[in-house]
Amino acid sequence: MLSSIYLAGSLGENVEKGIRIVEVESYIPGKEGFVTQRIPVLCRLLPGSYFFTAPKGSLVIVKGRLENHEKYGLVVVNEIDEIFSNKSHVTKTAIREE
Repeated sequence: MLSSIYLAGSLGENVEKGIRIVEVESYIPGKEGFVTQRIPVLCRLLPGSYFFTAPKGSLVIVKGRLENHEKYGLVVVNEIDEIFSNKSHVTKTAIREE
């Protein structure tokens, strides 16, 4: 059983309360060339937290686990993240304990 995963990419849009898209570019081209995967990440922090307010395109590394979501299917549940904002040159880390 897979207990934890790491995800590295850039922050996309907030799609609904508690879920933000992380965009991950493939390293190996397919039939259509290089593809960007859009992965929903579930975060249980408040909407005003840096995970949700950081600028779109900010670099992010997320450690989390996989969980089934009724609307989005397989999502990554954010347990700890580190965000580097291209605009503010600020790095922040958030740790969640459940």
